[in-house]
Amino acid sequence: MKTFRSLFVIAAIVVLLTGCHDRKYAPPSLIATDKEFSRMSVEEGLNAAFIAYAADSVVKVREGNFPITGKDTMTQIYLSNPDTGVILKWYPVKAEVAASGDLGYTFGNWEMYLKAKDTTMYGNYITIWRLQPDGTWKYILDTGNNTPKPNTLIPGL
Repeated sequence: MKTFRSLFVIAAIVVLLTGCHDRKYAPPSLIATDKEFSRMSVEEGLNAAFIAYAADSVVKVREGNFPITGKDTMTQIYLSNPDTGVILKWYPVKAEVAASGDLGYTFGNWEMYLKAKDTTMYGNYITIWRLQPDGTWKYILDTGNNTPKPNTLIPGL
């Protein structure tokens, strides 16, 4: 019994020393966050999703337009343009997080259905994320480009 208690105490100390740094939480997976971001875009609209997941200092690079800088500006622009005719979804293919654990990126493929034209567009994206003080990921830079229709189905789309 004494040996069991000693092993338990040693194991608890090892867990505390290796698992508890100055963070009080484990951040969610970056892939999981990006998938949830896409799910919200489909279910609640791309405007709501892009606003909800944006950091205050966000930069949104847009094809054929100047970038949008700052969440307040992005919110004004997005809310002045209804998104009811568009369904945007994407699937992250790769994600990496810096050794510091507070910066990362996701890369993947997107698909946008335009209801009025009954057409679908395709592309790639890269999103750079920063871990927030509350333990959530918010994107600080997002950009993408159009591509031809893929030859194979994109997982998750």
